[in-house]
Amino acid sequence: MSSTKLERQRILQKICRQAKNKHKEFDALIALSGGKDSTYVLYMAQQELGLKCIAFTYDNGYLSQLAKKNIEVACRKLGVEHIYYSLDPNLANRLYSLFLRKTGWFCPVCMRGIGMATSLLQNIYRAPLTIRGSSPMTELPLSREMFPTGPVSLIRAVLDGEPVSSECSRLCGNAGGNKRRQFGQLLFLLSKKTKLTSYATFNLSDYLDWNYKLIIDTLNRELNLNYDEDSEHIDCEISPIQEYIHNRRFPGLEMKKLTLARYIMAGLISREDALQRLKNEQDRESCEDLIKLFLNNIGMNREEFDKLVDMGPRHLQYNTKDTMPNRLANKIFSIRSTGSY
Repeated sequence: MSSTKLERQRILQKICRQAKNKHKEFDALIALSGGKDSTYVLYMAQQELGLKCIAFTYDNGYLSQLAKKNIEVACRKLGVEHIYYSLDPNLANRLYSLFLRKTGWFCPVCMRGIGMATSLLQNIYRAPLTIRGSSPMTELPLSREMFPTGPVSLIRAVLDGEPVSSECSRLCGNAGGNKRRQFGQLLFLLSKKTKLTSYATFNLSDYLDWNYKLIIDTLNRELNLNYDEDSEHIDCEISPIQEYIHNRRFPGLEMKKLTLARYIMAGLISREDALQRLKNEQDRESCEDLIKLFLNNIGMNREEFDKLVDMGPRHLQYNTKDTMPNRLANKIFSIRSTGSY
């Protein structure tokens, strides 16, 4: 969407009016992780855009206490109904182990879980809008060779022939298979994200400047929260393990460096600030205790874990072709995917 800041804001206001005019029980569904991006989306949608929102959180079994506190405070202060969704913890840990062994990553389980939960709640509540907090300007610039985003095709291929597959039909199926919703999203994309016909999913950053100083100041002031500039992935307790795996595989392309480089390119921080943050990062404690706890939960020893990490990513050997609607949208609008958990 190429337009001025004021024009993008005007389009966003129009889309919100169109959603409210449908007189549904809820105008918007918000995936709320407890991190600053999704919490800001909830605040803006409910408080500034005047949408009646329902929020949900996918609990992967490792949702941090800080995230839970942020979710409780934000929803209570904003008067927003909230739902938790989670897999059986034993099943989730078995899947983490299986995906780590076969693909070299465990994150696709969570990413597919979030997508599944979103689709299920879309079909239950039929809110016209689903608003997300991802920002292509600041997300990690990871290629599909480096990181899988958890498409249904990958989940199906990895689970094919595995005993656990019989317990995972909701993950393997396209829970978003509501044809009317898919057609509505296609019309929304064809309008270049300017007109709501029936349903639309979009990132709020498509319409608003994603300035983290403003975001953090707003949340801390208006919701009495305590975010800071280093509040990255505070929702997931095992995110440092995913970062450890990436950094060990791609020395010189550490996730923190890539993130800060993205921020510099977006004009959010200076190079000097980035170098100072890198120095602070080096002073942090390792995640060895966390790795030990996680491996105990998934039934894997450290020797096998290290071997799997050093084998590198292996997800590309599975069929990860995108769906026809997504391939069409990518071709028309040159959408570039980014990998981030």
